[in-house]
This record gives sequence, C-alpha cells and structure tokens, in this order.
Amino acid sequence: MSYLRRPYAQLTRHRYKLLMASLLVLVLGSGFTSAAADPLVFVALLLQNMAVGVLVFAEERPWLLLVCLLVVLGLEGAAQLRGWPSVRSYTGLTYSVFCFAVTLRIFRKVLSAGRVSAELLAATMCGFVLLGMVGTFLFILIEVLQPGAFANVPPEPSTVQALNYFSFITLLTVGYGDIVPLTNVARKATVLLGLLGHFYDLFVVSVIVGKYVGGVVEGVEEDRVTEPKK
Repeated sequence: MSYLRRPYAQLTRHRYKLLMASLLVLVLGSGFTSAAADPLVFVALLLQNMAVGVLVFAEERPWLLLVCLLVVLGLEGAAQLRGWPSVRSYTGLTYSVFCFAVTLRIFRKVLSAGRVSAELLAATMCGFVLLGMVGTFLFILIEVLQPGAFANVPPEPSTVQALNYFSFITLLTVGYGDIVPLTNVARKATVLLGLLGHFYDLFVVSVIVGKYVGGVVEGVEEDRVTEPKK
C-alpha cells in the first residue's frame, strides 16, 4: 500500500478544501429532486460528507468519526427498511457529534496555524457550515418533539429542507420571516444559534486578523535583519 502514500499525503494537504467542497455539496446539492425523493438524496449527501470527513482525517485514526458514519448508515438503513421516520432525530444527534468532533480539529488547525493560508480559510468556512448543519438537526429535533413549533414549515418530506434553510438564514442573520419559531423552546434555540454564529465570527476574525498582522510584522522584522547595514 506504499504506492498510496504520496497521493494521500497530497490529499491531506488540502483536507479542509475537500471537506468544504463536500459540505457545499451537502447544503446546496439537495432540493432539486421531487419531494418524495429529496429525503433520500439528502441522506446520501450527508453520508458522503461523513465519508469525506473520515477519509481526510484517516491518518489521525478518527474512530469517533467512523463510528458516527456507521451509526448513521445503520439508522438510515433501518428507517428505509422498517419505516421508522422518528429514527431521523437520532441521525441528527449522531451527525451533530460528528460535527463537534470535526470542529475541534478545526479549532486546533486555526489556533496552531502560523500564517493565514487558503487551507486555514477553508477550515474556518467548514466550521461555519457545520454550525449551520447542527442548527438544522436541532430544529428538526424540536419539531419532532413539539409538532408545530415552527410556523410555515411544510409537512414531510419537505420538513428537513425547510428547517435546513431556516437554520442558515438564522445563522446568516438574514431573517426573511417566512418561517417563525412559535414555542419558547424553538425561540430559545433560534436565539442560541444566532449567538453562536456571532461568537464564531468574532473568534475567527480576531484569530485570522491576528495571524495575518503577526505574519506581516514577522516579515518586516526578517527584512530588517537581512538588510545590509550602510
């Protein structure tokens, strides 16, 4: 298997770009099929995102990510074979654990990076999209436990897409008002997601700006050291 080491080494150098592409496919790739087929497409895209996560972090032996992938695969297989729609809430919980595990790796990348790079920017974008996906499944769980917690959410099989849209609209602080949280739990969850989005933006901007300024200062100091004295 030594012949695979060089391609995999190149892959790991661009792991966050690949993960970002996978997340964009997950968020934007569904919703174009019929309403009946859309849940299956969404699950397929979810599984490809988890598979990419396991692949790009394979050198770190990501057992938790692999277990999450296998659990989601088993849950969705059971949902298809047995017709257990309530299993989807467990899928969301498992995927949220997957997101938190990847986010920890992203924070380590952001904090340990010496300078701003395309890979660092891709990592921070991954963290933002993962936060939106966690919000999606949080809202789905609330809707399952409290039917009618959100106004203007269409019934199954379009519920997932509607709450996915609402999650990112909330995270981006756009707020068109077409979907409205009605229950206290739904409102608190919406506020929480909005706050997390702002905190994430502040954290990322402060770290990246600090690393960029630090890199510029470091470069100026190096130029002064190497500049010949007159």
